[in-house]
Amino acid sequence: MQRLLIILLLVGLSGALGCGKSQTMKDSWKFTTRQYRTYLNTPATLDMEDKGSCEPYELALGEAVLKVDDELQKLIRAMENSDHNPNQAWALSMLSRFPWLDGVALVEGDGKLVAQYPEHFAKQFDAQPLMEPDPKQRMGALRAYVQLSDAGPEIYVANPVFGGGEMRGLIIAYFDPRALITTSPDPGSFAMASPAGIIWPGNYGGGSVVASQDWAVLLKQKSCGIIGPKGSDFFWTTRYLGNLPLVYALPTSAGKPLEEPPAPPAQPEPPAKEDEAKAPPAEALPN
Repeated sequence: MQRLLIILLLVGLSGALGCGKSQTMKDSWKFTTRQYRTYLNTPATLDMEDKGSCEPYELALGEAVLKVDDELQKLIRAMENSDHNPNQAWALSMLSRFPWLDGVALVEGDGKLVAQYPEHFAKQFDAQPLMEPDPKQRMGALRAYVQLSDAGPEIYVANPVFGGGEMRGLIIAYFDPRALITTSPDPGSFAMASPAGIIWPGNYGGGSVVASQDWAVLLKQKSCGIIGPKGSDFFWTTRYLGNLPLVYALPTSAGKPLEEPPAPPAQPEPPAKEDEAKAPPAEALPN
């Protein structure tokens, strides 16, 4: 309502500024819209060089995980758009598009494995945790979980298939996150965790504050933050794969410019020469 009043005011202003008989209503309206766009509804501009007010470690983490996160987002879209009757051609296309996948599988509503490609999988395939829907999400949403074993972590992501109001099965893609992380330009610079625990320690080992954190508890309280004592603390943030929160973390010291060495001490001025010291001031010299 306030904008309408301002528009009407501009129309009146255009008449008061000397709109004569030769000026048509069309010209008046052009003036009004021009003023509206100039002063009220100015077009948005995007400064691609402006990095905002992010901390250096936030920018460093974003750069480190950008490719990893982009691959996950592509996988999410591919799984959401997957055919409800996938065949071998679909499986091959998925493995070609995402070479870091270990395989894809089709599971019936009772958990029975119907098809798996490749047929041989070095780890123990287990889709059971995906059979029950997450009460916090809609029935048809993607589901995911992390399987931890001595053979290494494995992430399963599934698209449920429904028919007649009940779930008929799951289309599943699974991968070792350590293979995905190699797509990062600096995979050792960050760590990765989930509610199940650490899934990639980065260069910080299993004794870091990231590895020792109880993520199942912390992720119920926050989606990002800083953990650990000052000087060895980590910044962390969360991204979701279906209903699975994945944590990216790196030290808060990351991204800070190297400290410049201290400037050398000032050199003392050389002592005045004896003749210069005995010379009288210029104004005292005889004519």
